[in-house]
Amino acid sequence: MITTATKPDIHRLEEADAAALRQIWRETRGTAPPKTLTARLMRLSLAWEVQAVSEGVESARDRKSWQRIMRARSVPVRQAGGPGVPRTAVSEGTRILKAWGATTHEVLITGDGGATWNGQSYSSLSAVARAMTGTNRNGPKFFGLREGAKP
Repeated sequence: MITTATKPDIHRLEEADAAALRQIWRETRGTAPPKTLTARLMRLSLAWEVQAVSEGVESARDRKSWQRIMRARSVPVRQAGGPGVPRTAVSEGTRILKAWGATTHEVLITGDGGATWNGQSYSSLSAVARAMTGTNRNGPKFFGLREGAKP
């Protein structure tokens, strides 16, 4: 990882050939560059990291580490022995408003993991979405509780 102590001079990068760039890469990152990386791409990558360090921006390695940590922290919910699906937990009593058609619909989450809509109880948000739209839908996604939801 490039730090202020190990950052190479950008002018040195501009003048370096492929062998010199590989050496700079090893010195600053502690690992050999990928064999398929051209001198131009090594130069661009190293220069970007030098600028990022001088501006106080996190490095690509740090960003990937944070993403890996956040993925590990998402709690999978198992359904009927299936694979874990990370999702947003909704607690009992949560009121969800959804504009559908020309009406704003109100759905209340119940304690058993189900929901109430228009005075009727449903086993899941997907069942509510199906009753509301007339087609099968992913309930959490339809109500905006999961990524990829459309407004």
